[in-house]
Amino acid sequence: MKYLAIALLLALPALADWQWDGRHEVREALAEARRARAEAMREVAQARREMRQEMCSAHREWRTEVRQAQAEAAREMRQARQEFARDMREFREDLRRSLRSWR
Repeated sequence: MKYLAIALLLALPALADWQWDGRHEVREALAEARRARAEAMREVAQARREMRQEMCSAHREWRTEVRQAQAEAAREMRQARQEFARDMREFREDLRRSLRSWR
């Protein structure tokens, strides 16, 4: 029994060194995992920024196209109203002439 106690007392420093080495490896692994996580988070943030920029750019382009389409539609409507008014004036003038010549 006393030999077992002596063996344990002699083995404890070796076990402590082994446990300490294990802690060091675990700490290094955890530090590497933290670095990898931080890098992944930076990449995700960069991807988000790029996506947000692309979305904003697409939205600005869409708004520009909508404004251009609205301006073109307004221009065509104005032109159609002018043509209609001109045609109505011509119709009335033709009607007046025909009524005058009919009398």
